Amino acid sequence: MPELLNNQMLNMIKRFLICILLAFSGTGVYAQLIEKDSFPSAYRISFSLFDFPYIKDAAKAEALRRADENLPYNPSVKFKDYGKFYRNLSMQQSTELAAALHGGLYYGHNALWNKIMPASKSTKHYILNRLFANITALGTDYLAIKLPYGYAFQHEEFHRSVMATRNIYSFDEVWKFGKGLDIAVTSVKDEDLIYLKQHHPADQVRLSAAGVEGEYMFMQKMRSENFFNHSAYPFLGLSILGTFHAINYVNLPFTERFNDITDSILAHDKHDILARDFTGYDFSAWVYDLFTPGEPYDARGQWPDGTGIKRPVHASQLTEEMKEFLRETGNMQYLNLISPFMVGINKLQFKPGVYFNFALRSVPTSFGYYAGGDFFLDIHSRQFLVSLGMYRSRSLRLPAMDIQYMKLNKNKTSEWNANLGLSL
Repeated sequence: MPELLNNQMLNMIKRFLICILLAFSGTGVYAQLIEKDSFPSAYRISFSLFDFPYIKDAAKAEALRRADENLPYNPSVKFKDYGKFYRNLSMQQSTELAAALHGGLYYGHNALWNKIMPASKSTKHYILNRLFANITALGTDYLAIKLPYGYAFQHEEFHRSVMATRNIYSFDEVWKFGKGLDIAVTSVKDEDLIYLKQHHPADQVRLSAAGVEGEYMFMQKMRSENFFNHSAYPFLGLSILGTFHAINYVNLPFTERFNDITDSILAHDKHDILARDFTGYDFSAWVYDLFTPGEPYDARGQWPDGTGIKRPVHASQLTEEMKEFLRETGNMQYLNLISPFMVGINKLQFKPGVYFNFALRSVPTSFGYYAGGDFFLDIHSRQFLVSLGMYRSRSLRLPAMDIQYMKLNKNKTSEWNANLGLSL
C-alpha cells in the first residue's frame, strides 16, 4: 500500500508539472497569465535584532556551558553569555540570514544576466535570462550552503534552536570550515538529552525533525520575497534539489544503506561523547521518540564498545507501527513538489490587479506532520499569505489555518509598516 501511494503521488506530480508546462508554452497564454518578474530586480535584507525570550534561553545555555553544569541547574547569566548571540540564532533569525546570504548572490546573478541579456527585449530574452540566471545561481548556492548563515547552516541551527529554548548548549560544526556537507551538531551532553526527553518529550521529537522544517521554511521565505517583494531570486535549482533532499532524508530509514550508515556512525567517537552528533540520522530517531514519549532516553542502551548512550536509532529498533507512520510521513513529503514555483513561475495573474500563486507543503512536526498549502495573494496591492491544511498525529486529524496580512500601511514613503497574523 505505501509503495502504491508513493507511485500514485509521483504520477500525480508528473501530470501536474506537464500540464503547467503545456499551459504556459504558448506566448499568448504566457503574456496573459504569467506576471514577469519585475526588473531591475530587488534585494531586501530583514533581520530580527532581538527575539525574546529566545535570546534569554540561549544565554542561559551558554552560562550552563561556562559553569560546566547540567540541567536543571540554574546558573547566573552574565552579559558575555548574551554576547554569543551570533552563534545562538532563533529559527526566524537563521532563516532571515540564510535568505540574506543566498538572496545577495541571486541579486548579483540577476544584475549580471540583465546586463548580458536584457530580459525586457522579448519573451525569448526573458526566458533565456531566467534560465541562465538559475543555472549560474545553482553554482554559487553549492558554495554558499557550506558557509555560516547558508542553507545547510540553517538546517543545523533549527536543531540547535530547539535545544537552546530548553537551555541546552550545542555547537554547529559548519564553523569548522572545510567539512563540506557532512555537518553535525555536537557538544551535547547525554545528561541534557536525558533531561529533554524526560521533561519535554514533544521537544525531543521536534528536535530531530527541525532541520527539514528549516529547509521548508527557507523555501517559503524565498517564495514570499519573489511574490510579495518582486525580488526575482533565481533559486529554482536550490528549490528543486533542496526539496528532493528533504524528501529523501525523511525516507532514508527505508533504504538498504541506512543500517550501514548508522553502523558507521557508531564505529566513531566511541569514547568522546561531546564529539558525537546529537542524534545521527534524523528520522529514525524522530519516529522512535514520537511513539515512545514515556521511555527514558537512556533506555536506548550503551554506545557499542564505548561510553555513553547510543544515540542513533537503527531501523531494526522501529516497530511496524512506527515504520507505517514514517512511510506515510515520507510519502506526504512529495506534496512539496507541487507548485508553479517549482518550474520558475513566481506570479500568476487572475485578472488585472489580482495576482496569486500556491505551493503545497507537508512538514514533519513534534506531533506527527502538517499537510496543506500556502496561497499567495495580491489583490489590488493588498497582500496575503494564507496557509490551509491539516495537522496529523497518530490518533487525530485536525484543521489548521494561518493568515498573514502583509504591509498594512500602503504609503510607500512612510517610515513604518506592520504585518498582521492570525493562526487557528
